[in-house]
Amino acid sequence: MNLQNHISNFLTYLETQRRFSPRTIDTYHKSLEKFLNLVGEDSPLESFSEMQVKGFVWDLKMRQKLSPTSICEHLAALKSFGKYLVRSSILETNPAGNIPMPKRPKRLVSFLSQKDLSEERFPELDNPTLPQIRARVLLELIYGSGLRISECQSLTWDRLREKERLVRVLGKGNKERIVPITDALVEHLGMFKAKLVEAGHMPTTSSFVFLSEEGKPYSIRTLRNDIQNLLRDIGWEGKASPHVLRHSFATHLLENGAEIMSVKEMLGHSSISTTQIYTHVNAERLKQAFKKTHPRA
Repeated sequence: MNLQNHISNFLTYLETQRRFSPRTIDTYHKSLEKFLNLVGEDSPLESFSEMQVKGFVWDLKMRQKLSPTSICEHLAALKSFGKYLVRSSILETNPAGNIPMPKRPKRLVSFLSQKDLSEERFPELDNPTLPQIRARVLLELIYGSGLRISECQSLTWDRLREKERLVRVLGKGNKERIVPITDALVEHLGMFKAKLVEAGHMPTTSSFVFLSEEGKPYSIRTLRNDIQNLLRDIGWEGKASPHVLRHSFATHLLENGAEIMSVKEMLGHSSISTTQIYTHVNAERLKQAFKKTHPRA
């Protein structure tokens, strides 16, 4: 069995055993295909060696001029593939296991202020269109409850407990978490359902919340555009993306005294270190305020 066959088995394992999302599997597939292109499609498994992986990383950095973040993404796929081969008793050691990840540049995340996202910035709409109501529902799911855009896309009606003000979220790695929802979301969901019925789509408990006219979930691009248009409408000139709203959700919770472990659970982070970036954001803002206002700064 050559290297390509082992990669195919690995991707099948991620789909059937680990139940990774199609998007994650596609990302791993592209990274492993890049490695195959370097060593040759018909290469034996022995081509997956520490020397070849180092050569791959060098090629990504020096020839392809990829950023450290992109290189980390590709190397993470190789490390995961190596772990799979070791667990399956195909290899004794992981060829990518000891290769260090490139250092990523430290960048503060973008987010809107609490004033930017105050309720006054989102007045009630007269005779709103379906996309406008859809955008408001997305806003409340992402900024109100901290969902990822992919989690919104896959959300079904039976996961929304409107009376209990909760939503059951199926996150990365099929991990489920329960997150509070806002009163504003419940209000807009009622309007959203009414618009869907007007358009001839009767919501059922098992159907997707964001269901297109073709009977399929709206694309991530469509949902991203909804958020971008909404943020542009309120005059936001920075990066207008769903992830900026999720950053804002976490930052505002911490600013208002929420415990970091609670924020971690609501965001669906597997590691506290991922959530700690938001404490760094707050610390940086405090330092900037100190420099501007303290007479001895």
